[in-house]
Formats: sequence, C-alpha cells, structure tokens
Amino acid sequence: MIKELVMEVTSTLPDTASFDDILEAIYIRIKIQEGIKDSQINKGLSTEELIKEIKLW
Repeated sequence: MIKELVMEVTSTLPDTASFDDILEAIYIRIKIQEGIKDSQINKGLSTEELIKEIKLW
C-alpha cells in the first residue's frame, strides 16, 4: 500500500521536484486518507463542534 502510494504521488510530481516536495506530497496524501477513514467511522467533529472550536481561536 505505501509503495503504491509513493509511486502514485511521485508520478504526479514534476521531474524537478525536490526530496522535500516528495515527502510533503506523500505526507499530505496520507493525512487525507486518514481523514477520509476517520470520517467513515464518524471519528471527528460535527459541523457545529467545528464552528465552536473555530470561535475559540
């Protein structure tokens, strides 16, 4: 799974991408996948809870 993710992410980046660019793209993709997984199991904040959190900032 990770190998496929790395191959997919790197194939979408330009040839001039730095190692940091690659790491950032992989990190972002993993975080997105984690967020989707969490939302599927209702682990997260509701819209109302999120609005309350933002108002505390």
